[in-house]
Amino acid sequence: MKSGMSLGPLVTRVYRYKNPSKLFYCPLCRTERAMLYSPRLGQRQYIQIAISTLFLNLLLYPVMGFRALFLGFLVWGSYEMGVRVLFKREVPCPHCGFDATTYKRDVKSSRKEVELFWQNQQEQAEVSS
Repeated sequence: MKSGMSLGPLVTRVYRYKNPSKLFYCPLCRTERAMLYSPRLGQRQYIQIAISTLFLNLLLYPVMGFRALFLGFLVWGSYEMGVRVLFKREVPCPHCGFDATTYKRDVKSSRKEVELFWQNQQEQAEVSS
């Protein structure tokens, strides 16, 4: 290895995310990454769930009675699903296409996804030029 050669990230970001849940480097392209979402619900989401449930109960109590209390479980489930979808959407690297969740399950399919990502990037470059 040459002494003047650095192993720094390919892309240096000027903009930094405020309060990211995770800071790390992509294992494939070594680009610094920041994730805004966590796969778990936080205190703020639980407060939002409580307020949404209270609001729905106040609206639907005259129609449904005490059965409206069970809407809290539906609200909670929808919040859980929304947070997980946002997290999973953010996992793949936007610079090289590496997805750690796919790599953890199956290395061959992860390799194919990265190759497909690069083929799509080349096709877009050819179309734009």
